Amino acid sequence: MAHARVAQAEADVAVARADKRPDWGFDVAYQRRADRYGDMVSAGVTVSLPLFAKHRQDPMIAASTASASASLAQQEDMRRTLLADLEAGLADHVMHHDQWMRARDILLPLARSRADLETASYGAGRAGLLDVIEAQSMLADGELQLLDREAEVARDAVRLVFTFGGTNQ
Repeated sequence: MAHARVAQAEADVAVARADKRPDWGFDVAYQRRADRYGDMVSAGVTVSLPLFAKHRQDPMIAASTASASASLAQQEDMRRTLLADLEAGLADHVMHHDQWMRARDILLPLARSRADLETASYGAGRAGLLDVIEAQSMLADGELQLLDREAEVARDAVRLVFTFGGTNQ
């Protein structure tokens, strides 16, 4: 959309500059009139003179040029905003992906190991049932957090693809 606005503004500049150049035309006509008047042939040349260009055409050109510059600046601003949004979205995606990998590779195995150790300790008579339940609860909580983090990574990916397009464009 911004590109179309810039193209329109550049076309307006071209039209304004074209108004400064004279237009010319010619015409030839043959008229068959009544016998008492005779036939008539006429020729004409027309030239439009852009008089007072300093007060008429030059301000139009300046206004069109300013409009084109403003459209170009808006396009650049939009491009920079989109680029900043893309970089922020990618940074969030990388952060969430790292959190997911950490939870999958480090936190969940530690919780699983603790649950196994507490269960073994309970079997050996060293730990109480509440310790086993707490460890199993922490393992279940870790698995839920892992799923939440995976879902956040998927949401980030979908948001980035829908907002900025995929690689198949």
